[in-house]
Amino acid sequence: QPVPGGTWSSGGDMGTTRAQASSAGTQTAALVAGGAAPPSTGTVNSEEYNGSAWAEGNNLNNAVRLECGRGTQTSALSMGGSYSGTESYNGTSWTETGHAPNTARKQAGAGGTSNTSGIFFGGENPSSPYIAATTEVYNGSSWTEVNDLNTARTQISGSGTATSAIAAAGHPGSGYSADVELWDGTSWTETTNLNTALEGRMGFGTNNTTGFVVGGRSPYQGITEHWNGSTWTEVADMATGRYNASGMGSPSAGLIAGGSTSGTTGSVTTEEFTVPEANSTITVS
Repeated sequence: QPVPGGTWSSGGDMGTTRAQASSAGTQTAALVAGGAAPPSTGTVNSEEYNGSAWAEGNNLNNAVRLECGRGTQTSALSMGGSYSGTESYNGTSWTETGHAPNTARKQAGAGGTSNTSGIFFGGENPSSPYIAATTEVYNGSSWTEVNDLNTARTQISGSGTATSAIAAAGHPGSGYSADVELWDGTSWTETTNLNTALEGRMGFGTNNTTGFVVGGRSPYQGITEHWNGSTWTEVADMATGRYNASGMGSPSAGLIAGGSTSGTTGSVTTEEFTVPEANSTITVS
């Protein structure tokens, strides 16, 4: 299996200091909305990235933090968090859908490709048990509960789609987890653990056969791990250790924006991960 030999570089700073925000899109067409702005209060601010600079867009309808987001820069979802509903983005404005997940949760994981297709898993809820394994999928008009994660946890890294997703790391209620589970559209299957157990890690990738899990704490880390469908390999670290940032992009071009760093409750810093060429073994006959 190829293992990316990618590197991190600095991107343009966001206009709003934040952590725990929703995210969607690619390295050159990204979207970040909401999140905790110092001193940890929810914001409605939404920004778009063009590969070099962030520009402020139209606001969310509800101030929120600790939420999830997935999709594209022109078709995205923001779900859960301190505001327990769902908002949909069409590339211009955010709309309150009126479709809240069946179980209110924050600091969960998510995957999805548009504002009509998403998956929302794990996190914390107001009732017992506090740490959730609940998984729900969204079809544009309603949320449906499906099979639970095998391990309940919060501050979980999520990536992929509503039919092919990765749930990694997190806080299972005691200590930090290195557990990884793969979603196939029907059920979660436990697979090879990460090399490092942390909470608040960020993920990016397109399905459950390839992706990255980045950062986390404690302590604050810049660790980057690559998944090739069977094993995790540590590659280049981010310049700034952080957790609860916004992760988005593909396995060959990822983006991490904001997040809590050592001594801060949020940041504006953006880092881009680029894989110019995968390292492969070539056999000539």
